[in-house]
Amino acid sequence: MTRRELEVPALDVTGLVHVNHLVDDFEGTAARYAAAFGAREYWRGYDEEQNRDANLSVIGELCVELYAPRDRTSLLGASLQRFGPGWHSFEWQVPDLAAAKAALDARGVRVTTYRPGEFLMTHPADCHGMLLELCPLDMPNDPRLEPGWSAEPWRAHPLGVAGLTAISVAVRDREAATAWLVDLVEGAEVLSTEPRTEADATRVRVADHVVELVGSRTPDGPVAAYIGRWGQRLRSVELRVLDLDRAAKHLADQGLGVVPGSRDGAIAVSAEDMAGVR
Repeated sequence: MTRRELEVPALDVTGLVHVNHLVDDFEGTAARYAAAFGAREYWRGYDEEQNRDANLSVIGELCVELYAPRDRTSLLGASLQRFGPGWHSFEWQVPDLAAAKAALDARGVRVTTYRPGEFLMTHPADCHGMLLELCPLDMPNDPRLEPGWSAEPWRAHPLGVAGLTAISVAVRDREAATAWLVDLVEGAEVLSTEPRTEADATRVRVADHVVELVGSRTPDGPVAAYIGRWGQRLRSVELRVLDLDRAAKHLADQGLGVVPGSRDGAIAVSAEDMAGVR
C-alpha cells in the first residue's frame, strides 16, 4: 500500500549532502582523492561516540565524506571488518529531523543511530540496501554554500568533471525498490528505465540529484555478483566528464586502473585501486 492509502507522512528531502566512503587508510585515501579527482578538503574531525576519523571534501558539486573507524567493534568498525573498504551510505538534508524520523517509523524502518537535531542513520535491510543518513544541518565551512561558489575549476582539472550523473544502488528487486523510494520521498520522480547488457537501471530524481536503482537480469552478471558478495548497497557514483579519453588518461597517469563502466560510453576506476569504490 502507498503512503496515501495508509495516510503516513512523506519524507521531505531538500538535497544530497554527501556520499560516505568507509576506509581503513584514512590519509592514503584522502591523498588519492586529491590527486586523482581534485578533491578539496574543507573539514576533518574525530567522532568519539563512533570512534572514527572523518573528513569532508568536494569534487565540484559532489561532496565525499571519508569514515575511518579506529576499532573493529563499533557499527562502522564491524562493517569495515566484514566487508572491507567501500561505499557505505549517502546523506540527505531534511528540514525537520523529527518529522523525517516519523516518516521512517511509520514504514517500520529501523533507525540505528539517532542524535536529535543532528542526524540519524537507517538500517539498510529496511531500505532495499540504501543506508540513509538524514541531517537538518549545513556542513561546517561547506564551500558550496559560500557566495560566488563555482564548480568551474573541476571542469578545468585534467579529469574534467562536469557534474554528478547519479548515485547507483544495486538492488535485488528493482521494481519494489523503485516503488518504495517514490513512496517514501515527497516529489521523487521516475525519470527512465534503461536496459543494459546484464541489468536494468531505473533512474529516480530525488531533490537535486538522481538515485539509480540497478537490478540484475542474469544470475551470474556483475550486479548479481556484487550483491552476492556485499549485499544490496550503494555500488557506484557516476560523474559526468567533458572528455572520456582525457579522463581515462589522467586516471591512468595517477596509477589507477581504468575498467569498463556499467553501461556503454562509461569507464570506471578499478575498486582495488580506489579503496573499494568505483
